[in-house]
Amino acid sequence: MKAKTERVPVMFDRGLVERIDEYSYLNRIRTRAEAIRHLINVGLAGGCVKTEKGTEAAA
Repeated sequence: MKAKTERVPVMFDRGLVERIDEYSYLNRIRTRAEAIRHLINVGLAGGCVKTEKGTEAAA
């Protein structure tokens, strides 16, 4: 993984944070920041993500 070079502060509502934490747990991702980076990369690539209800296509 590339070194992180730029900080981007962002605010999320509690519901979204809970979904990110659930995604992190289901995909065995250690940190919230790593999960957010992964979700952004998946979304930008147009891939799919694993959720509690199964695999869902990214919008």
